[in-house]
Amino acid sequence: MQPERTPQNGLQEQRHYVGYAQDLRERFQSGLLVELLSYPQFVVWKYTPEQGKLKKRPFTPRTHLPARTNDSTTWARVEPSLKVLATGRYNGIGFVFSETDPFTGIDLDACVAKDGSIAAWAEEIITTLSSYTEYSPSKLGVHILTQATIPGAGRKRGNIEMYSHDRFFTLTTHHVQGTPTTIAERQAEVNALYHQVAPLGVERDYQNTRVGGGSGSALTELPPEAAHDPLLQQLLRGDTTGFASPSNADFVLVLKLLHWTGDNVELTRKLFVESGLYREEKTERKTGPTTYLDMTINNALRKRRNPPQQH
Repeated sequence: MQPERTPQNGLQEQRHYVGYAQDLRERFQSGLLVELLSYPQFVVWKYTPEQGKLKKRPFTPRTHLPARTNDSTTWARVEPSLKVLATGRYNGIGFVFSETDPFTGIDLDACVAKDGSIAAWAEEIITTLSSYTEYSPSKLGVHILTQATIPGAGRKRGNIEMYSHDRFFTLTTHHVQGTPTTIAERQAEVNALYHQVAPLGVERDYQNTRVGGGSGSALTELPPEAAHDPLLQQLLRGDTTGFASPSNADFVLVLKLLHWTGDNVELTRKLFVESGLYREEKTERKTGPTTYLDMTINNALRKRRNPPQQH
C-alpha cells in the first residue's frame, strides 16, 4: 500500500511519487498494459477515510474533483494522470471500464497470503483465464484484465468481482510472475466464470422454450447441449435482464447461435427470428444494403473470440 502524504513528510512523499510515476511510465513504454494506453479512461486515486476505513476513491486529473465512473468527462489520458500522480497528492492511477472498450476486469480479493502465496481457488481462476494479472495495491488480492464482455456492468460474489463498465480498477503494474504480460481475448473463459459468480440456473429444455414451439421450429435444430446453456435460454425467451442495451443482448444471442450452429448463418438467422428478441421494425430495418440482423451477424463473425461448436 502506498503511504499517505502528511505535512511532516511532504517532500519525501513527493520524491517517492515522482519515482513511482516514472516507474509506471517506463513499464508502460516497455509494453506492459499497452492495450489500455490509447483509451482516455484514466483517473488518479487516493485513500480516503470513510467510516473508519480507507477507501480508494478516483479523482479527475484535470480538476482534482471526484471522478465518476459513468461520466467520461471526468477521465483523462494516461500521461496527464502520471504527471498528476508525480505531485504526490494521490496514491496511484486507475483505468475506468466503459462500454466503448473491449475489457473486463476480474478482482480476486483476499487471496494472497503474507508469504506471497496465492490461494488455490484464485490460482485456478488465474490459470484458467491466462491473461494479464497484477497484485492489487494492498498486495493481498489480484486483478486480472481480459478482453471480453459480460452482461450488465458486473457481478460480485464472495471474494470475486467482475466488471465491464461503470467501474475503475487500480493499476499497479506489479505483475504476477508466470501470467501473460498481455491482455488476452478470453470470452469463453470469462463467460464460464461469470456463470459461476452469477448463475442463472438451467432453464427448461430448449424445445419447450419461447416461440416457434412446434416440431417445425428451427429451435429443434440446435444440439441437445444447448439446453444447458442458461444465457442462451434466457435470450431465446427475450429476457434481456443484466444487459446494457437491447443491441448488446442481440449481439450476444447471435454469438451464442453462431457457436451452437457451427457458424450456420442461415440457421442463426432463423433462430433469431423465432426468438423473443425478434422485433420486426428493428430486426428487419435496412442499414445500407443489408438488414440490422445481417449486420449484427457479420459483426459477430468478425469480432467473436470463441470458436463455433463443431458438429
